[in-house]
Amino acid sequence: MFHHNPMKSTADPVSCLPTSLATYLTGIAGGGFFIAAPQAEAAVTAVTFGFGSEYTSTDGSNNTWSVDPGQGTLIGYANASATHLWLGYNPASRYGSVYHNGSFSGLRGLPTFFADGTVIGLGGNGSIGLAYFQNSMNPSRGDFTSDQLNKNIAFITSTHKWGWANVSWTEATSTLVINSAYVESIANAPITVGDTGISAAPEPSRALLALAGLGGVALRRRRKQA
Repeated sequence: MFHHNPMKSTADPVSCLPTSLATYLTGIAGGGFFIAAPQAEAAVTAVTFGFGSEYTSTDGSNNTWSVDPGQGTLIGYANASATHLWLGYNPASRYGSVYHNGSFSGLRGLPTFFADGTVIGLGGNGSIGLAYFQNSMNPSRGDFTSDQLNKNIAFITSTHKWGWANVSWTEATSTLVINSAYVESIANAPITVGDTGISAAPEPSRALLALAGLGGVALRRRRKQA
């Protein structure tokens, strides 16, 4: 014979689902079924140079410019009498250097300009060493005879960090303006020109998708049992 138990809840079994579902999902997570979200691999960061946002022919010679925050150094040289400057170092050193087109003496030349999407650091980008920014006083040597606006250059710091910078060169005043610059803070890891380290809104992680799927299964089971 069945007896009515006044202590037994007559509530809708579905109302108990939040606690049960939470317990169920916690057990799944504890059981090792939780799928970890993918970890970030890149570490692109904005940087500034020790000379500031403008580099001119009066800034002195043989300088070691910091690449901040803490990404090494970049070599620079400015010559007021010749109204030119360069970034980079002897190709034998390589580090603290800029890509150039080899137009002057083969070991140095005008900076190489790169399009967005170019991968820097995997080879095939050309010569690296001294990149000259010069006015039109000696065009036969390959000096610039016009302004260069919003061009992308690529470099490697003394601590083996690959980077790129968007620059503008004003021929009349021999002034190089750094519009923006970025490095891959993982040594020897490549960087893509145009990459600022800011990603679009991330898609739902695999962990959240898996959790949502398991939650749906648990909910359906509970409803069937009810």
